[in-house]
Amino acid sequence: MTDTFSSTMVPDRADDTEWLDAPFLDDKFRIPRPNFPVLPRRRVNALLDRATRHRVTLVSGAPGAGKTVACAAWAALRPAGRVVWLTVDPADRREWFWAYVCAGLSRIRPAPRDILHALADTGPDGFPLRLVEAAHVFTEPVVLVLDDIHEATDPGVLNGLDVLIRHAPPTLRLVLSARRPPALQLARLRVSGELADIGTAELCCTAEEADAYFALLGMTVSPAERDEILRRTEGWMAGIRLAAMQAMQAEERLVPAGHGTVPAGKGNGAAAGPGPLVTEYLWDEVLGRLEPGTRAFLARTSVVPEVSGDLADAICGHTGSEAALARLSRENCLVEALDGAGGYRYHPLLREVLNAGLRRESPHEVPVLLGRAARWYAGQDRPLDAVRAAVAARDWDQATAVLAGSAVGIVMSDGPRPLEAVLGLFPAGPAEAAAVAAAWASARLWSQDADGAAAYLDSAGRALEHTAAATRRVVEPVLAALRILGAAERRRGDPSLTRCGWALAGPAQESAATRDEHRAAGLLWFALGCASLRCWDIAAAAHALRHADRKLGTGGLYPLRARARAWRALTLACAGELTAAQHAADDVRTRAIPVTPGAACLAALGGAQVSLARDDLLAAQRLLDEADGDRAGHLPGEPPVPVIRALIQARVLLADGDPAAARAVLAQLREGPQPACAGLSRAAAGVEAEIALRAGDPGQASALLRAAAHGTSGHGAWGDGARCDAARCDGARGDGAPWYGGRAGADLALARVGLLLADGEFRAARDAAAACLGGTLTVHERTCALLAAMVAHRRLGEVAQAAARAGEALGLAEPEAAYRVFLDGGPAVRAAVTVLVPPTSRYAGFLGRILERFDSSGPRLAGAADRSGVRLTDSERAVLRFLPSHMTNEEISAALFLSVNTVKTHLRSAYRKLGVRSRRDAVARGRRLGLL
Repeated sequence: MTDTFSSTMVPDRADDTEWLDAPFLDDKFRIPRPNFPVLPRRRVNALLDRATRHRVTLVSGAPGAGKTVACAAWAALRPAGRVVWLTVDPADRREWFWAYVCAGLSRIRPAPRDILHALADTGPDGFPLRLVEAAHVFTEPVVLVLDDIHEATDPGVLNGLDVLIRHAPPTLRLVLSARRPPALQLARLRVSGELADIGTAELCCTAEEADAYFALLGMTVSPAERDEILRRTEGWMAGIRLAAMQAMQAEERLVPAGHGTVPAGKGNGAAAGPGPLVTEYLWDEVLGRLEPGTRAFLARTSVVPEVSGDLADAICGHTGSEAALARLSRENCLVEALDGAGGYRYHPLLREVLNAGLRRESPHEVPVLLGRAARWYAGQDRPLDAVRAAVAARDWDQATAVLAGSAVGIVMSDGPRPLEAVLGLFPAGPAEAAAVAAAWASARLWSQDADGAAAYLDSAGRALEHTAAATRRVVEPVLAALRILGAAERRRGDPSLTRCGWALAGPAQESAATRDEHRAAGLLWFALGCASLRCWDIAAAAHALRHADRKLGTGGLYPLRARARAWRALTLACAGELTAAQHAADDVRTRAIPVTPGAACLAALGGAQVSLARDDLLAAQRLLDEADGDRAGHLPGEPPVPVIRALIQARVLLADGDPAAARAVLAQLREGPQPACAGLSRAAAGVEAEIALRAGDPGQASALLRAAAHGTSGHGAWGDGARCDAARCDGARGDGAPWYGGRAGADLALARVGLLLADGEFRAARDAAAACLGGTLTVHERTCALLAAMVAHRRLGEVAQAAARAGEALGLAEPEAAYRVFLDGGPAVRAAVTVLVPPTSRYAGFLGRILERFDSSGPRLAGAADRSGVRLTDSERAVLRFLPSHMTNEEISAALFLSVNTVKTHLRSAYRKLGVRSRRDAVARGRRLGLL
């Protein structure tokens, strides 16, 4: 070839047709027209219409994605003389490439003849820049489509294209079709918005296009078959066409229209499976073009659904896999990089072809590769993937070993269904193993099938004695925990299960050495903490949940650890350890540890209790609003969040000086679903007793406390046959101790002391408080007992003892900034501390802040009563509005045209919702709520 293009391309003849006589391959200029049916895809044409408004359009995708067909169909619809098509070959070098570009432009005549002659007389080195200059005088915009541009490797071609990309005017647009992004400087155009990308996702076939394509072929395809084909091919156009061809050859499922209905019950493997056609295509277009080592790498790593560089290294036994995967992804070899996951996945059909070849050529290698994958997954704390790989390798021992300590973690992170699906693959023999039965029990329990879980737990218990010692150290605590959690869900509290759990938890904690053993011990401590909290045994719950937090953290079971720490925050707050409770709640709410949204919501309960104890009622109410039971969720065996939230809410309203609102909250609690836990019922009875005492009704308070002590509580069926006697759980006292002497009965004992003080029985109150102080109490309980003893001693004239008790109480409360325990004591506590604590006391500053709060006490929650959730019907509201008029029920009934009995029914319902017992209280409460 000479230094110009004229001698080979543009003979010096006047006949315009001579431009077509140049010695070039015409098929390189020809817009492809496939000899198979092609579906007109208006959606893709519209994409290209919008894309070609940019200076450069890149159409990229894997082989068979439909790049060439899409560009050709679009180009065929353009007006004549607007599109230059050039198919690029690997052999194209600088001179011939630019000669073909010049010839293509000459064929459509986008510029005056002299301009085209000037282009033809230009050498290949200067041609790209001269073309840029010529494009400024094009008589009409031209689109240059370069198909298979990834085949271009000559630096002269690539450098010239870079010149066009940087400098071409709007009259010359480029469409680059490639399997992989060409080695051109496109990044700056992409950032500046001058490059349009159309990738595999945009080229994928949609459901509507698939329906139209099968109709074009004259085939009947049901929606289910179509969806299965799209799932298997992921919209890959070549895969859909090959599936249709394969189905027509096999005459299965997809049948020509008008030839009868589709036979029922046949599989659609022939319609969408790899088969010989797909295998042959993938070999020709993808696998056959790769190096043998690369093909072997793809085959070995195809045993897992997703692969990362590290996993591929582990499977193949060498390094460098990350670079290989990245290269294959860039080259669009049906290898897709997963966004944000640091991994890759192979197209399902490619993976099936690779898997089939591996199992055919090296069947002995497959279990080895899967075993390596299973061990890698286990080391990366991906137990479900580890079990799946081990099951696929039929390595039941490895699968069982992973299940032993990870079943609960799997159901918490992935849900019960994936675990049950993989458990269903176990054969009959291993399915009887204790670890597998425990895994089934976990899945059933998290599926809210506590009865089904109990059956598997019985099976696991029978198999436990035949289990190896190492596995038994993991499975035994897990079984104990699941039994406790399951019993709570079945509303069949069994103190013997809890006693066994406490007996096993200590040794399990001390002997834990592996991650699975730490997890098992942590799960057992969590179950014991939840059981204690349901019994409202705060000290035991705090103790168990502290160990659960530590063990679950060591074992890496973070979702359960977050909930353990959230519940621990609540128990610490109720115990009076406010600083530790605040830290625990903040760790969860601020996500200082790995946390789920439900755990963050749950931690708001602990924060609300801390704020209440520190007399920050506004913060307490705000946190209670966050603690939504639906968002917090519920794990098997956990205490009911709505009930505990209602208890804290009632105390907040009571602290705000609205006992009627507090009573209304508890009344609504009784109307809802009843928790099968007498401990929470007892706690609610304690709040109601406190309300009654403040209302000057010690008789009702005494009745409530007596009922709570005997497990009836006056709250309907809260116990529901599942009485939660934590004293028996810890080891019942058989020494004739009074009804309030059990560890979980300390709250009732303190309430009884308050009742004795209200009745003026100061000597009995002093002795009862002393009895409480002689036992094991939380910080909050001890402070309450000290204040009660202080008041009793002072009323009995025992000033020295009273002062000592006051100093002890202040010493406990000051480090935690616990004000509410003093304020709840009322005027008797205020008077006592004012007299007994001298100004020179080390606690004088703290006492001053307490007295300030006494003096400034009053409603602080704007609209707090509304948060109690009072909702009156229109009829109840109408009756309520007549109460301030002092009209009789008969007069109200006449005014509303209702019967007297109907009026009385509405009043009773309104009183119950408002938490009042008289007309006067109803009027006051209605005014507070803005109902009157």
